[in-house]
Amino acid sequence: MKTQKRYPKKSHILAEAALLLSQKIHEKFPEAVISPLELPYNGENLTVDVQVSEERDLRAVADELIHFSLEIEDRYGISILAQASHPRNEPS
Repeated sequence: MKTQKRYPKKSHILAEAALLLSQKIHEKFPEAVISPLELPYNGENLTVDVQVSEERDLRAVADELIHFSLEIEDRYGISILAQASHPRNEPS
């Protein structure tokens, strides 16, 4: 008797990819706060904002995110958009 899978294949792939991306980001940027992007992007399976400390250069962080994303995209056959940002100052 074959056991039914708990998750559909696509969901499982996205979950694995998201976890791997999170691990890679936190290894390189321990202070990072990762959240989903609010705006939908056509053709992207996974979209995240990676907030890093003000001391970090956003261009350098974005370059690393591209590297991580491409590696994971090749491995899982999905499309990732990861953007770098600094914390937003909320008005008091």
